[in-house]
Amino acid sequence: MEKEHNLFLSILISLSRVEVLRDIILIGGWCPLVYREYFGNPVEISMQRTADLDILIPNPPLIHKEVDVSLILKALGFDRKVSLIDGYEKYVHPDLEVEFLTPERGRGREKPYAIEKLHINAQGLRYLDLIQSHVMKTSFRGISLNVPEPSAYVLHKFIVSGRRKESFKKEKDIETARQIGEYLLDREDQKKKMRKIYLGMPEKWKKDLMKIVKRTSEKIYAFLNSLED
Repeated sequence: MEKEHNLFLSILISLSRVEVLRDIILIGGWCPLVYREYFGNPVEISMQRTADLDILIPNPPLIHKEVDVSLILKALGFDRKVSLIDGYEKYVHPDLEVEFLTPERGRGREKPYAIEKLHINAQGLRYLDLIQSHVMKTSFRGISLNVPEPSAYVLHKFIVSGRRKESFKKEKDIETARQIGEYLLDREDQKKKMRKIYLGMPEKWKKDLMKIVKRTSEKIYAFLNSLED
C-alpha cells in the first residue's frame, strides 16, 4: 500500500497548496490513518486503507477560492470518468480512485451537484449530514485538514453499512466502526462526544444504527442503549 499512501499524501499536499483543504472534509476509508496519528498510533486502530478516496463537499458548498481541482488530479495522473447514465464522475488512477460526495437533501436528485468553484461535481448521499455537522480540524503528516469527529465517523459507518449491497464492503465498514468505536469508549472525552452525537440523531437513524450495533458490538450497544434510559 506504499504507492497508495504516497499518492494520498500527494493529493493532500496539492489541495493544501491551493487552499482547498480548508473547505472540504476527508471521509471514508482513509480517515482511520488520520485518527491513528491523532491518537498517538494506538494498536487498536488498524493501518488498513482502501483504494477509494472519498471527499465531502459541504452542502451548501462554502468554497472560498476558485480552483480547478480536476486539473490538479489530472496532473497527478488521474483520469476523469463520467457515467453516461447519471453523469456521476470519479477520478481514476491505477492506485487510487477519488470521488466527491455531498449531503443529499429533501427528495434528492438523480443527477450530481455541480461544485462550480472547484470545477467538479459531487454525488448526493443520505446520512452525510451526520458527518457535516460534526467536523474537527487536525493535522496529518504536518498537513492541516478536516475530518469527521471520530464518534460521528463511527456512527455513520454503522448506519451506511446497512445500505451496502456488497457483503465485503459491508463487513469492512462494520469492522472499522467496531474497532474505532470500542477504542473511543475507553477515552472519557470521546465517550462524551459519542453520547452527544448519538442523542442528537433523528430517531429513525438511531433505530437503523442500533439494529446493526446490537449484533456487531456488545460494548458499543451497551453504551448507546444506556443513553435511552
